[in-house]
Amino acid sequence: MSTFATKLKKTTVATLVAASAVTGLGIIGPAAAPAHAAGTSAVGGEITTAEVMSRAQYWVDRAVPYSQSDYDPDPQGRNYRQDCSGFVSMAWHLNTSLTTWTLPQVATRLSSLDELQPGDMLDNIDSHVVLFGGWADSGRTTAKVWEEARPGTTARVNSSYYTRSYINNNGYRPYRYTKIVESKPTPKDVGMTNLTGGDFGGDGKADVVAVEASSGKLFYYPGTGGGRLGDRVQAGTGWNTMSELTSGYFTGSGKLDLAAVDNDGVLWIYPGNGNGTFGNRIKAGTGWDGMHDLAGADLNKDGKSDLVAVESSTGKLYAYPGNGNGTFGARVQIGSGWNGMDQIVSPGDMNKDGNADIVAREVSTGNLYVYPGTGSFNGTNTLGSRTQIGSGWDSMTNLVSGDFNGDGIGDVDAVQAKVGETGTFYSYPGTGAINGTNTLGARVQIGTGW
Repeated sequence: MSTFATKLKKTTVATLVAASAVTGLGIIGPAAAPAHAAGTSAVGGEITTAEVMSRAQYWVDRAVPYSQSDYDPDPQGRNYRQDCSGFVSMAWHLNTSLTTWTLPQVATRLSSLDELQPGDMLDNIDSHVVLFGGWADSGRTTAKVWEEARPGTTARVNSSYYTRSYINNNGYRPYRYTKIVESKPTPKDVGMTNLTGGDFGGDGKADVVAVEASSGKLFYYPGTGGGRLGDRVQAGTGWNTMSELTSGYFTGSGKLDLAAVDNDGVLWIYPGNGNGTFGNRIKAGTGWDGMHDLAGADLNKDGKSDLVAVESSTGKLYAYPGNGNGTFGARVQIGSGWNGMDQIVSPGDMNKDGNADIVAREVSTGNLYVYPGTGSFNGTNTLGSRTQIGSGWDSMTNLVSGDFNGDGIGDVDAVQAKVGETGTFYSYPGTGAINGTNTLGARVQIGTGW
């Protein structure tokens, strides 16, 4: 499957100054830094919570006015857009001004508001984002936020508006920047990560390939039928430098291949050997660190797997037609607004019409949707109108697809886990029809420690 992989480094925890140093802000929990403390982070690099809050206070003290077109400098002179997402981008010292849609791609979703620490964000991807600074009261009922609110206002501290009920009722979700070097949660995937599925063993049964988060080892889990998996076999090492794993018949060998993106944004194809192992990799492209949520699927029914991916900067969904030799042709835009979706997979044919379909989760709601394939590349008509097939999927991660129970219908597997804990692996069998919440059948537990 495709996720944004986060490489977390061990770092000495910086000592935070007392809350009283911030002129009576009364922050509950780890304190913010004094205004305008000297920055120590590099652009796009690791940063402490103290520096994040110092940078935010810099704009507040200078009363930077809200604008969606104007830019203002940070303490080092780098310019950021003067709106809500530009403000958070500036505070996090990102290399560019992101949007409410794209900020979650450089952050880790927290499981509850109680995990919030200064420097985290509360994001409604459709409307507004604020920087969390602490709780305004000991009961943790109202958040104190730093924000660029709307036209006619300036950067400010708001200590009365963001109650728990307001946050929950208005679609705000808590996130932590992935490069915060203190008070960060344990990496979300403490068991297995970057799951992808398909018949890697060549026996007609869908398998799972995944990376062990703690070691970077690649493991092959052979399918045994009925949605179950057998004992894993190590298939590689050093895979903690790879992300966006997905599968497809990319090389024309008739054996399922693996695709992945390395830390430098290079796309690699690993030809399958038909036994759960892989041959020498093929370089298939560069600049793929600007894409996310890769999925392999034969969308145009030419017998060659294509790649589907979202462009982070625009939210456009693109299909890259496979050439059948480990390379891809010129991309075709097949959708827009896809930065609001994640966990994109292709289970194959879910409604038995002969076309490959796409499944994705909506970030803001946790709803799961299927986008039926039309069998051809014809721009935004490549996928049909989406149908909601589930809710509450924000508690699931590492979606992986394939025909796991061998009935010829695409299924979806996923891991249910809390931050910092290994999870339980479930299989959701396809029913053969796209009929709302009955598109997937009752889930079956197929593993623990994932």
